[in-house]
Amino acid sequence: MPTAIKISGRSGRNQLINDTYEPMQITHHDRPCWVARAVAPRYLFHSGKSRWVISKQIDDGARCWAYVQDSGSSQDPSSCPGPWTVCDQDNQWREDAAVKCVSVPADHDKFVQLRMTLDAEMRQYGLIDPKNLKELWKRLDYNGNNVVSLAEIDKMVVELVAGGTWPAWLNNKPALMRAYKKTILKDGDGDDWVERHEFHALLLNIFWFNKLWQVYEAVDTGHDRRMDIGEFMSGLSKMGLQLSQAEAQQEFASIDGNHGGQVLFVEFCAYVRKRVNPDDHPNFDADIVSGEHATRAVRNHRGHEATHEHVISKKCFRDFDELEKKIQATLANPRECRKLWTVLDFNGNQIVSLAEIDKLCVEQYPLLNHKPALMRAYKKAISKSGGGNGDDWVQKKEFKKLMAYIFYFNKVFWLFEQGMDSTDRRLNFQDFKKCLLVIGVKLSDADMRRDFSACDKNGGGWVLFDEFCAFVASKNCPQAMTDMLD
Repeated sequence: MPTAIKISGRSGRNQLINDTYEPMQITHHDRPCWVARAVAPRYLFHSGKSRWVISKQIDDGARCWAYVQDSGSSQDPSSCPGPWTVCDQDNQWREDAAVKCVSVPADHDKFVQLRMTLDAEMRQYGLIDPKNLKELWKRLDYNGNNVVSLAEIDKMVVELVAGGTWPAWLNNKPALMRAYKKTILKDGDGDDWVERHEFHALLLNIFWFNKLWQVYEAVDTGHDRRMDIGEFMSGLSKMGLQLSQAEAQQEFASIDGNHGGQVLFVEFCAYVRKRVNPDDHPNFDADIVSGEHATRAVRNHRGHEATHEHVISKKCFRDFDELEKKIQATLANPRECRKLWTVLDFNGNQIVSLAEIDKLCVEQYPLLNHKPALMRAYKKAISKSGGGNGDDWVQKKEFKKLMAYIFYFNKVFWLFEQGMDSTDRRLNFQDFKKCLLVIGVKLSDADMRRDFSACDKNGGGWVLFDEFCAFVASKNCPQAMTDMLD
């Protein structure tokens, strides 16, 4: 029976090799191959000559992170006496006696096995071959600047699915957001862009988080993007769990960190990460941290060299208050609305994409250039609950709502990052009341309770972040809640 390989003991540069590598269904040079449990392009295989290597792709092993000399015709690097040789900080190769390589039983956990399907499926769609990756990157990076934004990634996914190149299950916005954040903040260098050398990791993450989203949606039978204890217990088998009622309640409590009675997709992803790679104990999961604190987290983990070129202008209430007045005035003036729409819809086709909206924020409203807030505002604007028609485009009549959502999603996001956050971006009544007072929405206590109940659609005692932002937009900028007319 195939066994897994556990690598441990490396510190400093290339400590990413520390992982458990599960057996793949393919061979390379007639030897077995293994892939890291952590959802990242890291492979353990034989070079075909005299080494077992760990590298980002299965090839001749000439460019790798670490290697060990083969003892002969071994079928498994754990039988090689070592030591392992690793590339150090000064780019010199040195033996590292601390690196250990042992054989361990393969893991049959549902999510470990789900992770093991990724490479085969990506190969099916031509996403492993370097030539195909190069062609797809050129399509994505159409301006040739070697970095791509979230908006460009979303556009690529929408087009590939619409054209039948990719299956429909790969086009889910919550999964795409998680894939993007993991790529830039955990796998990448902590900026807001996916660079060419991070592209393979991005594709792997897109497949992975969409698979997790399928499981999450299957368990979330209420389809409200919140999993309660009843749904969790009913969906145990879908998550590969066999637990008693008491064990299930204990497991749910461990996922629901703030004990609010509901599990969001991001919490579910964190739970799966611990199941897939329980030996991984990072100081933080950078892709769960956002905003101004993300750079601090990256710096704490990787040192100042990872962020020394980053310049972040600290936001303040005055900036938001001044811009709020300008946006309110624009949205109340039909002529100014049409002028701004013309800037956004520069090709005049009467619909705009996420990429075009992102371009407007970067160029016209740098204060609002916050990708997670922009993605949520866009999703709300195109949704039927937000005034859209459910397609992937913002039409002219939806433009006023879009602008209001972009502003207030950004403002509320910023407030949460300043300490208003309940860690999972959902609010009970006291949080709801506190945030409204800080933002400046003037309502009586009775009105606040009425509005809280209206936002809390399932009566669970919690209002989700998106619902709260849309509510604030409707209260502070009612002129935006009507359709834009020609």
